[in-house]
Amino acid sequence: MTSHDESRVHSEVMRPMYLLTTRATIFIGTWNVRTMWETGRVFRISAEMRKYNLEVLGISETHWTQVGQQRLSSGELLLYSGHEEENDPHTQGVALMLSRKSQNALIGWESHGPRIIKASFRTTREGITMNVIQCYAPTNDYDEDAKNQFYDRLQSIFKKCPTKDLTILMGDFNAKVGMDNTGYEDVMGQHGLGERNENGERFANLCAFNKLVIGGTIFPHKNIHKTTWISPDHTTQNQIDHVCINKKFRRTMEDVRTRRGADIASDHHLLVAKMKLKLKKHWTTVRTTSQKFNTAFLRDADKLNKFNIALSNRFQAFHDLLNGEGTTIESSWKGIKEAIVSTCQEVLGQKKHHHKEWITVGTLDKIEARRNKKVAINISRTRAEKAKAQAEYTEANKQVKRSIRTDKRKYVEDLTMTAEKAAREGNMRQLYDTTKKLAGNYRQPERPVKNKEGKVINDIEEQRNRWVEHFKELLNRPAPLNPPNIEAAPTDLPIDIGPPTIEEISMAIRQIKSGKAAGPDNTPTEALKANVTATAKILHILFSKIWDEEHVPTDWKEGLLIKIPKKGDLSKCDNYRGITLLSIPGKVFNRVLLNRMKDSVDAQLRDQQAGFRKDRSCTDQIATLCIIVEQSIEWNSSLYINFIDYEKAFDSVDRTTLWRLLRHYGVPEKIVNIIRNSYDGLNCQIVHGGQLTDSFEVKTGVRQGCLLSPFLFLLVIDWIMKTSTSGGMHGIQWTGRMQLDDLDFADDLALLSQTQHQMQE
Repeated sequence: MTSHDESRVHSEVMRPMYLLTTRATIFIGTWNVRTMWETGRVFRISAEMRKYNLEVLGISETHWTQVGQQRLSSGELLLYSGHEEENDPHTQGVALMLSRKSQNALIGWESHGPRIIKASFRTTREGITMNVIQCYAPTNDYDEDAKNQFYDRLQSIFKKCPTKDLTILMGDFNAKVGMDNTGYEDVMGQHGLGERNENGERFANLCAFNKLVIGGTIFPHKNIHKTTWISPDHTTQNQIDHVCINKKFRRTMEDVRTRRGADIASDHHLLVAKMKLKLKKHWTTVRTTSQKFNTAFLRDADKLNKFNIALSNRFQAFHDLLNGEGTTIESSWKGIKEAIVSTCQEVLGQKKHHHKEWITVGTLDKIEARRNKKVAINISRTRAEKAKAQAEYTEANKQVKRSIRTDKRKYVEDLTMTAEKAAREGNMRQLYDTTKKLAGNYRQPERPVKNKEGKVINDIEEQRNRWVEHFKELLNRPAPLNPPNIEAAPTDLPIDIGPPTIEEISMAIRQIKSGKAAGPDNTPTEALKANVTATAKILHILFSKIWDEEHVPTDWKEGLLIKIPKKGDLSKCDNYRGITLLSIPGKVFNRVLLNRMKDSVDAQLRDQQAGFRKDRSCTDQIATLCIIVEQSIEWNSSLYINFIDYEKAFDSVDRTTLWRLLRHYGVPEKIVNIIRNSYDGLNCQIVHGGQLTDSFEVKTGVRQGCLLSPFLFLLVIDWIMKTSTSGGMHGIQWTGRMQLDDLDFADDLALLSQTQHQMQE
């Protein structure tokens, strides 16, 4: 954070902020949309939200299952809560859609089943939080037990809301409170609609007990602006959606009325509250992830030429300085990084996420025509006019649905053709991305995680702390009590220990795959590949210094840890795998090391191991195992197979043992020292919700995401299996002279034996 940022944070804290101010007005809405489980529905809801300038929109009857949050392509954040299981019926469901401003003020949110969701926001009044509770209550004729359960759950939520906070309760309560406020003068006015029903009694009692004011009853409006629900035949109108606020902050609410022009083909109107309130942007020292550069521009010949000229000029400017005396590894690296990043910024610019909307202009025109039909319904004077307008609206709605389905079908067909083309051209990245879009799981929704005691963490800052706690424990295992005594090889392998050459660096740059995410230094692979010769020459100076001094730049020891969900309950941290994004130039250096070592060391590894080795694959091991099983059946011989998978294998490797193993396999001391020093002082930051957690040190394991990690891990597994199977005759008779003890693919092992007793040994 810059000094300017710090002064801004300081002034934000020290300047007196008042919650009640005539300068700040926000709009909060609630809407029963009938369903979001329909093609194009979310797109239209977000468009209506922007049209009416809403900061928070509560949504009822989403018909979505499970709990999570998704960022929409238009920028809104959708928090949703439904039935727990994915295969549960698509009924009920609530959600909160947040604007960019309200996202910045979000503290945390809670799911309370398919009928209630709560979110908390910072306000500009120090110490006061705004709690927004969105509900979808059972209907008046619903089961009594279900209604009791709903209101009991709602009451338990209110108990946990501090009385000093501003609390807004809103949603579809299916409750008519009426105009008569006798006995409820403190919580409602006389500007309601209709007569109170049983649900209305329950709702009014809840408000009275918790000192909530029902906003729709205290502002005088025409009945058409109080009505929130209209029957399909347009003969019955009710006020069953409500926005309430605790009495302490009653003057914060300036108006509550329906917006009849909002159209989503629902029988409910959008209900909007005007609030004299200001949400507070959360100024924090938490860093956000760097925005990617638009490296796709490098496919254009003119852009590529412009980029190469600019980069060469920057390299030339400090080339002599790098070769001069007194320059350190850190200063050399910072100069190279600055040249690459500034050139990317100047020529390529930041990558903008243009999400291609599949809804066509023709469909948008039909949606606008449907909106006009709704306006015609609203302004109809007679029943005949209203009936005619309603019939036209129904027909327009059918055309919209038909057009949206056609657009969706065309979009899927285009994706299919893109996937087929990518498969023909061997573009696996595009094929993978397109397949994910077709499968409907292009982006995994983030979900609140649980602490060690199994309690869900709703506060975003506490969630970040929980992730740090989890990975800090996972990546810092205790040292072994009795480390093995591993002796170094009597002679070193024939591995070159001279400084890297320009040719080696050029080859390593070309070997790095394009399209990979950059590390904390934000230097993309494509920038290095744009002019391999110039990049290799400038990196050669840096790599030579590293080779002489046997340590790497500090930036190369920093990593961004990305959480990748696995199977199981995604509210548990254990069901995520961590992949580390590392510096791309650091990967180039490691590729040079790997190219020198791999052939010599690979010749010493057991043939049973097929993981991470050239011309070997998991498919080969499966085929071999099938042959063994078939031959055992054919010869009527017994066969026992024990499948072993090491838990958190990559993350639990003891590094002291690893350095000894490198020497044991004959890797020269020079290279071992460089690798060891590159691992000393490793630090990680976890990416959570687009922001970075505090940094923590990583002391055990090999880095998932580092080019050397598979190679280093194989040495550990190979030594374990070589040591454990060298004591006698084990396994099965594979040939006349060979016993086959196991088949390995990295840390997935299949131990073989002809007797149960031998397997137990």
